[in-house]
Amino acid sequence: MAAVSKLVVAALIVREGEVLIVRQQGRDDPAPYWSVPGGVVEQGEFVHEALAREVAEETGLTIAGPGRLACMAQYEVSTGRWAGLWTALTFAVAAPHGDPKPADPDGLVLEAAWVPIREAAHRLSDVGFAPMREPTVHHLLHPAAAPTFWTWPLGVGADPLMFPDERLDRETCNSVGQVGLEPTT
Repeated sequence: MAAVSKLVVAALIVREGEVLIVRQQGRDDPAPYWSVPGGVVEQGEFVHEALAREVAEETGLTIAGPGRLACMAQYEVSTGRWAGLWTALTFAVAAPHGDPKPADPDGLVLEAAWVPIREAAHRLSDVGFAPMREPTVHHLLHPAAAPTFWTWPLGVGADPLMFPDERLDRETCNSVGQVGLEPTT
């Protein structure tokens, strides 16, 4: 069992067929990578406050609120300074007005940009850490799907479990109370 539990928030912000993504590089990252805006919820901070703070810091934009839950991921990091059990909540957020201008106090965000959805999914697919990559890219490519929960009980190097399992057919989904879930192809 992990010694520490941590909570992370992220925002999927879509405007006119484009997604707001940020290019960042942490001190342990060998190269910059693209991600959606987000970060760690600070001690005593509400999730919606953390989401608004992270979007403002990383993009310079102000959001109205968290919107609907798009996906949730839970995973464990067993070593290093990131060791702990992590829970990441990603929200579909209404697009704010304005152009992004990062103001990241940590100095990690190099740029923020509106990118066409397919191109954003391609850039996000380059993220080396599966819990940051897979749920987000899945939701971008299947935005009408029900919110999903992803977990890596065998470690982040193993295949994840996803709930609901979208390989189920519509009849099975409806029988467990998920009316309206359209299977993906």
